[in-house]
Amino acid sequence: MRLLVLLVVLLTACGTQPTRGPLTGLSTQPDLPMLDDSHFGPVPPIESVDSIFELTAEQKKDFLRHFNSLRYRSLLPNRKISRYLRDKLDQFNFYSDTLTAHDALSQNLGNCLSLAIVTKALADVVNVEVGYELVSTPPIYQKEGDFVLSAQHVRTLLFEPRIGEYEERQLFWRGFIRVDYFPSAGTRALRNVDEIEFYTMYYRNKAAEALTKDNDNLAFWYLKKGLELNKNDPHVINMLAIIHSRAGYPDYAERIYQYGLQYGNERFELLHNYHLLLVRLERTEDAAKIAAELSEYDDPDPYKWVSLGNIAYEAEDYSTAIYYYKKAAKMADYLHEPYEGIARAQFSLGKLKSARQAIKKAIENTHKKETTSMYQAKYDYLTQLIANKNFN
Repeated sequence: MRLLVLLVVLLTACGTQPTRGPLTGLSTQPDLPMLDDSHFGPVPPIESVDSIFELTAEQKKDFLRHFNSLRYRSLLPNRKISRYLRDKLDQFNFYSDTLTAHDALSQNLGNCLSLAIVTKALADVVNVEVGYELVSTPPIYQKEGDFVLSAQHVRTLLFEPRIGEYEERQLFWRGFIRVDYFPSAGTRALRNVDEIEFYTMYYRNKAAEALTKDNDNLAFWYLKKGLELNKNDPHVINMLAIIHSRAGYPDYAERIYQYGLQYGNERFELLHNYHLLLVRLERTEDAAKIAAELSEYDDPDPYKWVSLGNIAYEAEDYSTAIYYYKKAAKMADYLHEPYEGIARAQFSLGKLKSARQAIKKAIENTHKKETTSMYQAKYDYLTQLIANKNFN
């Protein structure tokens, strides 16, 4: 049975899951229970917060040349940055990895967080105030090995200069420009992101990238850096638990999940991955309690429900498996995995026609030749069984 672990990161330019900021006022909160650092090797070179936003002298010179040019003369400072970025974005390529400001500008590529990092770096050069928003966009999910990456989308706000401390208009509203990769109708801001959370996003992104490349030690050290900034970031906690589990210390992983569930605001990914851990440890009763709580959620990530369906199927709870697969299909009717799962479960219940109907839908949603051939063979086999049953 292959269990998919869930990560929430900023690996794409669109797709979001709403989160909340760090908790406050938890003076009695204990430290996060983790293994000794020595289990994860020597400390590798990890970028400091300042170095994330560093630009070379040549990059600053190029920016200031445009910023102070006659062409930009009539623009407010925040609009000058926006114009410069717009010109740069004509040659900027979307790339899923998170890059520092220097690397993103020199290579002309990066994801949405990379763009936000570049924007802040330029704003710092000319003392323009920035802010950050988490944005609601249609969710996009991708699989990397045993991980499902559920992306968030962040964008930068460039504010107009303050005219005066008591300038009446700015007491209630201040003009700003949103810097975004693909601004589109229908997107909306979920909430503001403070600087600490924004910095933490970089480190958890780098950790997720390391995890998908099976470099758990590097991932740990990036998460340790993120934890120094924000000890309650639920995504950092989630990945730390995953790393401890993969390192062969499920007892520590469980304590980390329980810590996150007690003190964090984001529960679904923690619950899901905790459930996977309990299943792997064959603690059936405890896993069932977590599954019951999970079933109350209406999360839009289809792979989460496919994963839960697979677990129920392996436990021969076919009706529950179908329930989860159908939730996945409702979330993303363009995927083939939910319908293949429904077909398997219906077949196990002896409902051949329902199974054939589901596998037909899976075929329609498949674009890989290998997968299509496999599903077609199952469809033909079911057709033959149904014909023989009717004949007999």
